[in-house]
Amino acid sequence: MIELVLTINDKDGSYTEHAGVVLASIFSNTQQTINVHIVHDDSLSEENKAKLTQLVDVFHHNIFFYHVTVPGDLYEVAAGVPKIDFWTMASMYRLLLPLFIQADRVIYLDCDILVNMDINELWSIDLGERYLGAVLDQGENLFEYFASLGLSAELYFNSGVILFQLNNIRSKQTWYDEMLHFLRSYPTMTMPDQDALNAIYSSNYLQMDQRFNTFAHSELDLDNKIVHFAGDNKWWDIDSPAAPLYSKFLAMTPWARELTPGPVPEPEQANIPQEEHPVALPEVVQEEHPVAPPEPEQEGHLVAPAEPPAPAPENISVKPHRQKRRRSLRLRLRLRLRLKLKRKLRKKSMLRAKYRSIKRLKLIKRRRAAKKQALRSTTVKLRPVKKKRKYVIRRVRVSRKKS
Repeated sequence: MIELVLTINDKDGSYTEHAGVVLASIFSNTQQTINVHIVHDDSLSEENKAKLTQLVDVFHHNIFFYHVTVPGDLYEVAAGVPKIDFWTMASMYRLLLPLFIQADRVIYLDCDILVNMDINELWSIDLGERYLGAVLDQGENLFEYFASLGLSAELYFNSGVILFQLNNIRSKQTWYDEMLHFLRSYPTMTMPDQDALNAIYSSNYLQMDQRFNTFAHSELDLDNKIVHFAGDNKWWDIDSPAAPLYSKFLAMTPWARELTPGPVPEPEQANIPQEEHPVALPEVVQEEHPVAPPEPEQEGHLVAPAEPPAPAPENISVKPHRQKRRRSLRLRLRLRLRLKLKRKLRKKSMLRAKYRSIKRLKLIKRRRAAKKQALRSTTVKLRPVKKKRKYVIRRVRVSRKKS
């Protein structure tokens, strides 16, 4: 079972669509069952939750929603970093995954990612005792910036694709305090979440192959790679080299098909306790009916729900009658591709047969013409043939002796 995490902050309502396309690209290339964990804030609408649930249900995977409340001490420290306003407070969610994701390990992905490979290859990487697996950052001219934060340019990794070993992180008792200390010490940082991850874990992580997080450029081979559109040009832009792939995967989602949302269970609530040293895992709840709305924000602080919720189930099974009624979209696409390939091969074979018949006919004509020409240029002389007689009669003289 693959555990996958996406974080969503969707103020204008379009970001969830990109998350859906990322999931469609993963589902189209991966056979193994996936648990999708959606970590979000209040900006994720009920309509988009329903569409995400429909998408995951069509491909027969499982989905969990986590409405996260940032702890007060982290909120206070992060509010002192000016660049947080640009990246939003939701960028801190990936730092808090060990607190509310129950799995031993997870794959984290940004939503500007194209997964054009079997993601099980990434999931199968053995991290051993390391905290995480990541790819070296491919930015340029950042050595002075890294040095100003006390970070190593040779070890600095990009946080768009991360394989987290959550159990190893939880065993590091000081990880939360180190995060607070770093954010408090360097308020002028430009990439708060990525810089903090490097400050805490870069001393003990696995440097993965670059194909698991390749920065996009115009002449990039997209085959068998996880491509990260980390710059201003995203893969959903019309002039992007991956725009056809985006349109292909978008067609597999409810945002393209305009499906009518069905009933969706209430998302799980992840309540991260506002303690000074929050290391214990918080509880997560999933209910069939809507819970009471969260309390309003008070002077820049997010207030957690008063009652601790119950633990969430590990898996959400797909309903059997929906499996029988719906045919897998992935299977339909494969059948279409097979039919298209058969037609193409049949057309090629017909063309080859026609070419061979024309070529053979020309060869026969040339041979006949050559024979006629040879007959015209050669004179045949007839010679009389003497037949041997079958029986030859010889005359023999007989001499008589005198008696």
